[in-house]
Amino acid sequence: MLKITLSPLVLTILSTLVSCLIPHTTFATKPYNPHKTIHCNILIVGSGLSGVATAYEGLLAGKRVCLTEITDWLGGQISSQGTSALDERPTQRSKLFYSRGYLELRQRIQNYYNQLNPGKCWVSDSCFLPNDGHHIINQMLQDVAKKGKGKLYWFPNTVIKELDISNGKLINSVIAIQHKSAKGRPPLNTFPLSQIIKDAYKYENSPRFEKKIIRFIPSQHKQNKNPNWYIVDASETGEIVALADVPYRLGIDPRSHLEPSSSSINNDPYCTQGFTYTFAMSATKEAQKHKMPSFYMRYSPYFSYELKRLANFPLVFTYRRIWNPIQGKPMKFGGVNFTTPMPGDISMQTWAWGNDYRPG
Repeated sequence: MLKITLSPLVLTILSTLVSCLIPHTTFATKPYNPHKTIHCNILIVGSGLSGVATAYEGLLAGKRVCLTEITDWLGGQISSQGTSALDERPTQRSKLFYSRGYLELRQRIQNYYNQLNPGKCWVSDSCFLPNDGHHIINQMLQDVAKKGKGKLYWFPNTVIKELDISNGKLINSVIAIQHKSAKGRPPLNTFPLSQIIKDAYKYENSPRFEKKIIRFIPSQHKQNKNPNWYIVDASETGEIVALADVPYRLGIDPRSHLEPSSSSINNDPYCTQGFTYTFAMSATKEAQKHKMPSFYMRYSPYFSYELKRLANFPLVFTYRRIWNPIQGKPMKFGGVNFTTPMPGDISMQTWAWGNDYRPG
């Protein structure tokens, strides 16, 4: 086992955590020869909205951008995570107070559907299909790369495995593993992430996956001998933070002059965002029969109609309705205007005191 101990270093914050300097890391696995080496000005780990936003600006500035993603879709919340409802505030909308990349995303959704809200939801001004979110973002990044004369290298189904550090200061390279289904095996996304994630981080091919090892290195300048790049951790798993042993905090920060609107006077590391396994429901013309799962009643005490209006099914179904091909009749409930659910409608479900998991 080769161990490398490093001195404390400085971290740069760029949109999300930008880590160029590392205090400590350990290599516990034997090295493998990479199948390919890619030069980057910016390496972004995670292709959610923050990763996409970083890539957008990098490409517009003419940079070589390497973008990795553990799934096979761009967009995170509005694609692979299923919550394809733009989370905005009324003041933002009234003033169009958004970044230029986000404004372009909104406009592209409008152009793609000939409307901003094809789901006719009422949680947001824009609800749409997750797979369309991926395709819209993909095209947007391709176009902005041409506009800014940048270069995008996107690596779906890819995880970060190791950091290569020398002189105790800078990251010289990053090793990643990209996987695809092995010959004769079911396609990707057949199994949930919990069943494949350990396999995805192993170098060796497996009965399920064929793998390719990728080495990311910075684009060097002749006048600068040190690595000249940014590494941005925009992942859901904090891969760079963990590998670099970067200090971090969990939960709620205390109220202070830096965080005057914090909901808590004191910090609370155990108060984290509830985990939700989102799912989509389709309205059908005929009533469906469902078999109650054996574990259903165990969780029933946790369920709650937190507000009386949540007992109104049409209201709940249309809250995050992401697809509405046939216009229903206008309805109003408690000051909320919406249209009746119709066969073919698709609604995304993610509710506090519903399918949120909060125990920790």
